[in-house]
Amino acid sequence: MYKNAFNLGMPFYGLPKKLLLIMKLTTFILIISLVQVSAKSFSQISLNENNKSIIEVLEKVKKQSGFVFLYDYNELKDVKVNVSVNNASISTALNSILKSLPLEYKMSGAKTIAIVVKEPSFIDRIIDRIAAIDVKGRIVNDKGEPLVGASVTVKGTNKSTKTNDKGEFYLPNVDDKATLQISYIGYGNLEIAGSADMGDLKLSEVNEDLKEIEINAGYYTVTDRERTGSISRVTSETIAKQPINNPLQALQGRVPGVVIEQTTGVPGGGFNVQIRGRSSINAAAVGNNPLYVIDGVNYPSSNISSPAASSALLNTIGVNPLSNINPYDIESIEILKDADATAIYGSRGANGVILITTKKGKSGDTRINMDITQGFNKVGHRLDLLNTEQYLEMRREAFKNDGLVPGALDYDVNGTWDSTKYTDWQKEIIGGTANTSNATLNISGGTQKSNYIIGVNYYREGTVFPGNFGLNRVSVHSNLNFGSANNRFYASFTSNYSRTKSNLLRNDLTGRILLSPNAPNLFDEYGNVNWANGAFNTNPAALLFRTYNSGTDNIIGNLNINYRIANNLVFKASVGYTNVRRNELAKIPLVAYAPSTAPTANSRISDFSNNFTSSLIAEPQLTYSMKLGLGELNALIGGSFQEDYRSISNIRGRGFTSDALMENIASASTLAANGVSYAQYRYVAVFARLNYNLQSKYLINLTARRDGSSRFGDGKQFANFGAIGAAWIFSEESTIKQRLSFLSLGKLRVSYGITGNDQIPDYGYLQLWSSQDSYQGVSTLSPSRIANRAFSWETNKKAEIALQLGFIQNRITLESSYYWNRSSNQLVPQSLPLSTGNGSIIANLPATVRNSGLEFFTNFKVLGTSEWEWTSGINLTIPKNKLISYPGGLANSGYASTYIVGEPLSINITYNIRGVNPETGLYDIQDVDGNGILNASDRYVAKFLGQKYYGGFQNTLRYREFTLDFLFSFNKQTGLDYKSSVVNPGYFDSSTNASVNQPVLVLERWQQPGNQTSAQKFSTTVSSLNSYSSLANTQGTFVTDASYIRLKNLSFSYKFPRKFLESLKIVDAKLSLQGQNIFTLTNYVGLDPETRTMSLPPLRALSLGLNLTF
Repeated sequence: MYKNAFNLGMPFYGLPKKLLLIMKLTTFILIISLVQVSAKSFSQISLNENNKSIIEVLEKVKKQSGFVFLYDYNELKDVKVNVSVNNASISTALNSILKSLPLEYKMSGAKTIAIVVKEPSFIDRIIDRIAAIDVKGRIVNDKGEPLVGASVTVKGTNKSTKTNDKGEFYLPNVDDKATLQISYIGYGNLEIAGSADMGDLKLSEVNEDLKEIEINAGYYTVTDRERTGSISRVTSETIAKQPINNPLQALQGRVPGVVIEQTTGVPGGGFNVQIRGRSSINAAAVGNNPLYVIDGVNYPSSNISSPAASSALLNTIGVNPLSNINPYDIESIEILKDADATAIYGSRGANGVILITTKKGKSGDTRINMDITQGFNKVGHRLDLLNTEQYLEMRREAFKNDGLVPGALDYDVNGTWDSTKYTDWQKEIIGGTANTSNATLNISGGTQKSNYIIGVNYYREGTVFPGNFGLNRVSVHSNLNFGSANNRFYASFTSNYSRTKSNLLRNDLTGRILLSPNAPNLFDEYGNVNWANGAFNTNPAALLFRTYNSGTDNIIGNLNINYRIANNLVFKASVGYTNVRRNELAKIPLVAYAPSTAPTANSRISDFSNNFTSSLIAEPQLTYSMKLGLGELNALIGGSFQEDYRSISNIRGRGFTSDALMENIASASTLAANGVSYAQYRYVAVFARLNYNLQSKYLINLTARRDGSSRFGDGKQFANFGAIGAAWIFSEESTIKQRLSFLSLGKLRVSYGITGNDQIPDYGYLQLWSSQDSYQGVSTLSPSRIANRAFSWETNKKAEIALQLGFIQNRITLESSYYWNRSSNQLVPQSLPLSTGNGSIIANLPATVRNSGLEFFTNFKVLGTSEWEWTSGINLTIPKNKLISYPGGLANSGYASTYIVGEPLSINITYNIRGVNPETGLYDIQDVDGNGILNASDRYVAKFLGQKYYGGFQNTLRYREFTLDFLFSFNKQTGLDYKSSVVNPGYFDSSTNASVNQPVLVLERWQQPGNQTSAQKFSTTVSSLNSYSSLANTQGTFVTDASYIRLKNLSFSYKFPRKFLESLKIVDAKLSLQGQNIFTLTNYVGLDPETRTMSLPPLRALSLGLNLTF
């Protein structure tokens, strides 16, 4: 066997070993060189390009030669080249392309060439070092103030730095011919030749082009200019101007298409949230809440409190879960509304999506930011109620009308109570001051590769009720970011923890403001609850002993990792966990009962509630981007794996031997389950997105998702959803540019898609058995719900067309859209034959609900100088909701007296009241069937309860260091009037003495035949009460205009001068005065047109704050 292919006739073993080694190396290098050069020389390449993107030029080389190029897109995206070659080899063409650039090419395979930054030779390093200079300078704004954190980069290199507290920067070893690129958010970029001492470099503020605003779309980010979906955004800057305790408050009046109503002024209370209307008929079984996502982690959207413990205080809405989140930890909130934006979330996003992104670490020197505010809340509006003289006049006239005289139990008029006494019960019961305190401390810093932020917050809010009640919240927020040196790997970990404790009342006392104005004092002269002579059986002071205490632990954690497999291929993975644990105790001690009721140990009641919700979600993704033709293609594919647990335990204890033992469940003599449940929810999905951007003018976005939900039976667990969105930026057309130079942005976008809805109770498809009766002393089970494995997803079809315009460098921007949503395959109760043993079953019905509407948003930059700035914006939404069809007929369903086909879902079907009969003084109600009896067939009038249009008007004015910001929100709507919260005028109940006083407008009542009035005559009888209550409460007959204009938010701030702060070693300082719900213009008779009930309204808030950065 020979080791040599040829030996030139010489014995090989005779050569020296060193010479042999040299020959082998030379031969090897020669072969590699020939492969590298000659293997490509067969490619004939012709180019003639002038000032073209190097990426486009390389694409042309690729088409002509068949070679694939690898490069860092960020390094080449801004590089322009000039090249002219004809029938050149690959090496000649590449040398011509890369000449004068700090780049070179290297073989990375048989048909692959890598374009990399040129490594300088040893001699070049010496020459560069001799010629290098150390550059220093200072970056300032138009007013000469330093810009902290501005980026300074040596053009064409990776060498960069950030400015310090004084706006100064320093860059060593910079080529003396280098160009510096300087940028800062909100300011124009600057390119300037480098020198040893640059002095002060001024950046000017510019109007942010829509293209530069990054929007969080959930699984991806998109610029506002190039988005194809409907996404609204509220930033931390806006949130910081409001004295709020729940992130939802920051959205009120600011986002078109979104209705957010605060249902109570009690700390931690609930909100009604709807994005583009109500889509489900069966609101009790199918949720209409949007999806909340915090840092990529699903968060509960429904009530986290137990109705058994909290409903008397917080009504059925309960505690909103976002009350556990510190609003000032939030960087931005995005609201996804149309199919293009929400379809990637599948069935979870059927009702819209609210994305919350918390603050992240930033590179730079270590910063300490401290924000301290102190304020107070009060009820902003009082009812104009009858005084004692007017009230007694009403009562005496009522007895006269009824032909009766006051009896022994009519304490208010029979002399038992002082007829000259007057108590302002609004002042006594809800006239207190709820003090608020809010303190936040954040520490942040790090490098571009590794940075962090950690913050703590303490918040306390009292109540306006008598006594020391309130809510306390402590929260910790952190974020850690790490990136590898080669920019391939990136990891981010975010966590939020909060502990909320509340000490509140079991009952909302607001309804007690309607006590008789001459009722006795709440407390006697010794400070005890006044039960004088048994004449005050339901003293509101006794309710102060009925308490509701809760503690909530909230944990949110999220880990994100990114790995760049190739320049255009990235693997992402996100793992998130949410845990909300709430314990509640609602007590009715013996001291809360009137002695006349003879309470016993069994009267002591404690409701113990334990609620637990957790969610674990993992979402791997792959993203791919490439140039395709004259455009750019971006693709995403991923999966979602989610598992939720929820358990609720409500136990009622009785028979405590002492009030002091009522917090110990073991001290109860009897226990009864008042609602115990456990549910597991599993969800799996595969999703994909394909986006193509052609020349930054034509955009198309395709989204597809296959969802699987455990809430449906076999064969119905999976469904497919998807959407398409497209946009045409017509302002980029050459003709438009030439003829409409003032048009900085013109975009037309459309979208259409189908999503589902699985917001239904868990296990709804299974048969349910309940223990209801016993047989021979043994409990028995009977079916309370039959199985229905056929019921499936509700289907939502959404369409939208929108126009976006920007004028005069976007000093004026406008966005208008028309949306059209149809929800069908509705999950509703369907009647069953009596032989089944069940009255109805939840099943799919092809009933259809349509939501449509117009949305407008416009923003003006009225002034913009170094000293003066004025921006103004307005948003308006005109929604329409209608039940389009109900196959089988509403008359045969359980909704016969609730809905009407062709009318909105939010209606009351009531009697037709034709006013007050001038002869009888009673309401004249139309008897449709003429049988002389008012019944269901006489109810045919549909009275709308909801918004006809709504919006907000916002202004920001700045003069030097002073800034004034205010927001007016407005709502054209209808609602139930005050009659739904009071008894009929003239009635008195000695056992409760509640809701007996009236607004002064009842004095415009009927008094004698022939009177034309709006209020019927006064009466004391129970029959009058029952008739009145049926009209006002049961039937919801009295609907009135509840429109309003409200100064929702007011913020006035002063930013301390930079020179003054430098002497104190402070980077930034701002003093602010803020207000919320300042005043309201309305004709609505009630405490508040937003709540439209006799519950505690949203409070007027005022606060003074100081923000410091070190």
